[in-house]
Amino acid sequence: MAEYSDIVPLSRAKAKLSSLLRKVREEHGSYAITHRGKPEGVLLSVEEYEALIETVGILSDRSLMARIDRGLADEKAGRLLPHDEVFPKK
Repeated sequence: MAEYSDIVPLSRAKAKLSSLLRKVREEHGSYAITHRGKPEGVLLSVEEYEALIETVGILSDRSLMARIDRGLADEKAGRLLPHDEVFPKK
């Protein structure tokens, strides 16, 4: 199971939703919400959610991942160009 700031029963989440949202926003916490003792959902910030979706998009793009792998291999092998060669001043 993933790491959460806390695991919260649905009844408590309902009663404390405003407080949980504040903690999510200010403390970047995440909360597993349970129903009858079973995790059923997660409360996390929009920023965290969007970052996860973006990461999934990058990782699922085989072409992009291949280019990233080639770039990392080039860096490891020392095949680098100076900044001004890549981005010459106009």
